[in-house]
Amino acid sequence: MNIFKKIINRLLRRSNPDKDAMDYAYAHGFRSGKNFHYYSGFPIDANLPWLISVGDNVTLATGAKLLAHDASTPRAGVHTKIGIVRIGNNVFIGANSIVLCNTRIGDNVIVGAGSVVTHDIPSNSVYAGSPAKFVCTFEEFSQKHQANQQTHPRFSQHRWDEWPNASPEEWEEMRTKLENTYGYF
Repeated sequence: MNIFKKIINRLLRRSNPDKDAMDYAYAHGFRSGKNFHYYSGFPIDANLPWLISVGDNVTLATGAKLLAHDASTPRAGVHTKIGIVRIGNNVFIGANSIVLCNTRIGDNVIVGAGSVVTHDIPSNSVYAGSPAKFVCTFEEFSQKHQANQQTHPRFSQHRWDEWPNASPEEWEEMRTKLENTYGYF
């Protein structure tokens, strides 16, 4: 009877594959600083997590991936290419971006959504594209959005992650105000 209970409990236990994968990464040498956030999927190369580290205040948006290997190289008749991936402090990597092996990203960096980071990115910069290219400095990006926040709609009645629970009327108000522009929350 005890074995039966264990089997039933195991079957009923709700697992979180993303958490399980991150637990695996940490158990196999992945290192992160304070305030590391990722929003979906498993962002860390499961083959070589010990070659990947991220600093403090790092966010990987939905679908972002950090890869420490390149398995295409055997097609060229050589072994799989591997390399360290090191992400500095205060870094945001946009949705569905990929950081390839042997890449270092400095501090105060923003990588735009859908980017492919194929080479090192220096501190205090914004990069985007495939391959990722320099867009502007971090300071220019910050100044632009601080100024734009004064002239564009701002939605502060909820935290960003609470908006899915807002009322349909609040959603409609947001849609209306953003019809011909962008805003901030």
